[in-house]
Amino acid sequence: MTTLAERLEILFREKPDAKPADLARACRIKPPSVSGWMSGKTKQLEATNAIRAAAFFGVHTWWLATGEGPMWVKEGQRDPQQPDVVANPAWPFTAPFPEYSQLSAGDKRALDRVVSGFIQGASERGTA
Repeated sequence: MTTLAERLEILFREKPDAKPADLARACRIKPPSVSGWMSGKTKQLEATNAIRAAAFFGVHTWWLATGEGPMWVKEGQRDPQQPDVVANPAWPFTAPFPEYSQLSAGDKRALDRVVSGFIQGASERGTA
């Protein structure tokens, strides 16, 4: 069995583009809280943080919380501790996909316009 800090170390090694600050944003907490998890100062996650962190990494909540059971949620499968969450490794944003999927159609269109405009602007500036 591993500690929470060891499990997080594994996850950050497996997903090198993920940063502790990204995890903090996904969990809606401050970065020092994630530092506490990673240092071993905090031994357990609160339920909401475990669910959000597991969704962020695409792993089973139970594995993240306890180190037991399968680690990865396979694409298209559901984490039994997250009945409304499907792992979506293609989701490129730190905002949680499950919350995005709950937006109204109008809000999704508005968000699409914002992201599209940003990408177009970055492309025009030569930064994309």
